[in-house]
Amino acid sequence: MSNQNLKNHRKYYPLHHFIFLPFSLVFLVFCIVKMWKYCKINSDLFWIWTAISVSALLILVLAVMLRQHYALGLQDRIVINEFKFRYYILTGKMLESLPYQFSKSQIFALRFAEDDDLVDLMNKTIENDWPASRIKENIKNWKADDSRV
Repeated sequence: MSNQNLKNHRKYYPLHHFIFLPFSLVFLVFCIVKMWKYCKINSDLFWIWTAISVSALLILVLAVMLRQHYALGLQDRIVINEFKFRYYILTGKMLESLPYQFSKSQIFALRFAEDDDLVDLMNKTIENDWPASRIKENIKNWKADDSRV
């Protein structure tokens, strides 16, 4: 496995991202084409293909939403608590005692920084109110997060 960094830190689930979703999209396009074809001749088949298209679209949207909704919500809570604990171990202070309140996206970006760089990167984020993308760009030593959902 290669070292994780800004360019390769995203994770894909092959069955979902490369099989189910593409085939679902192809099926949806097929349904819409059929619907369009029967729309021109004003047939009852138009309404059948419309219903199938709407159903395919709903299944596709639901599959995308549900697959990650619960897992990501739980993962977010875990990452935030791990980050708070890590900050406490490094500084002996509670993260909540800082006058600056980090957003979730900032915390999620800061988690990729190694311990040696973390406090300095946090201070720069506080001073400049950096968004997550800027934080990731300024990480000197990337700490991989290989157990993401």
